[in-house]
Amino acid sequence: MTGKRRRGESRESAEDYLETILVIRRLRGSCRNVDIAEHMGVTKPSVTKALGNLARKGLVEVVDHDVRLTATGKRLAEETLSKHRFFEGALLDAGVDAEVASKEACRMEHCISTDSFEKLSSHLEQIQDSLR
Repeated sequence: MTGKRRRGESRESAEDYLETILVIRRLRGSCRNVDIAEHMGVTKPSVTKALGNLARKGLVEVVDHDVRLTATGKRLAEETLSKHRFFEGALLDAGVDAEVASKEACRMEHCISTDSFEKLSSHLEQIQDSLR
């Protein structure tokens, strides 16, 4: 495996963790390691390791077992969640099964740059507006 491939997987994993933390905090108001592990289907030691990496990058902080996003972490989480919801919605609108749409949206959210996503989203909005 090349270094470039590992960095891509590492970025995707980080984005998945940030997105999960954001979703859990919105649902429950707080977020613990065990909540992340359950939501993502991973072990608690994996979560602990990932959170350490995210904390070193300045994306999360853990205060009294409560996992919190920093401003930068929250921005990245919101961007990732926005992409996920956009792609999931488009796939659902196209008739894709809900479970498949969610899984494929998760893959799609990681492979498009923010700039390309914003342009695509804007373009599709213009098309939809012109059809109304």
